Amino acid sequence: MKAIFKRGVVSVFCVAICDDDELLCSQLERVLEPYRKRGLIHSEIFYSGEKLCKALDSGEHYDLLFLDIELCIMNGVDVGKKIRDVLGNERIHIVYISAKQEYAMELFSVRPMNFLIKPISAKTIIENVEKAMALSEMYDTYFEFKFGKEFFRIPYGDILYFESHNRKVLIHTKTEVKETYGKLKIVEKHAPPNFVRIHQSYLVNRIYIAYWKYEEIRLTNEHILPISQAYRKNVSGFLLQNSR
Repeated sequence: MKAIFKRGVVSVFCVAICDDDELLCSQLERVLEPYRKRGLIHSEIFYSGEKLCKALDSGEHYDLLFLDIELCIMNGVDVGKKIRDVLGNERIHIVYISAKQEYAMELFSVRPMNFLIKPISAKTIIENVEKAMALSEMYDTYFEFKFGKEFFRIPYGDILYFESHNRKVLIHTKTEVKETYGKLKIVEKHAPPNFVRIHQSYLVNRIYIAYWKYEEIRLTNEHILPISQAYRKNVSGFLLQNSR
């Protein structure tokens, strides 16, 4: 496992664990201990959704959250919705934990990175930590392009989707739309693995997909994009795999 590098310095990867099961929290802590000793990970435990939300409200930052669904008062679904919809935080990767399977599709609107069924193996924990670390690098990896005499660098993590329009590629972010000359297939070739091609004209960042069905997706900014027939099987498999 490696540290994340930002602006020339090592940034510790922050993991939050929110579960009222003290044994599970201890297990997660034991698995992460070797990485904490090496200074790669900092972790904190919360035994209630209320305490976690209080920390987030005060400005605490976490890169990855292991979140139990069946919390006593404020459950994991409510916590996830607060993180995404109230705090507007798309950067924290949420891994839901439950003893039940039926929640999987209900959680899609929270855009979790994964959904794990108890008991959880050490191997599964590490796999999810490493995946979250890789996805977090999207904010340190830039899409670089030129338009006219100007040069731009946009973190992949801030890009909702790319759109092919005539001979241009439109870059849709949370706040604006930029454009450059080029081909979408070239953009797709160099994009992080979290991007999925849904149409000849669209390459979408999965973390901003709020809802999907066979023929279309809805993004967190309420834009609806079509899934063309040629890509439907691949999109379905990709999104289902990344919602489990």
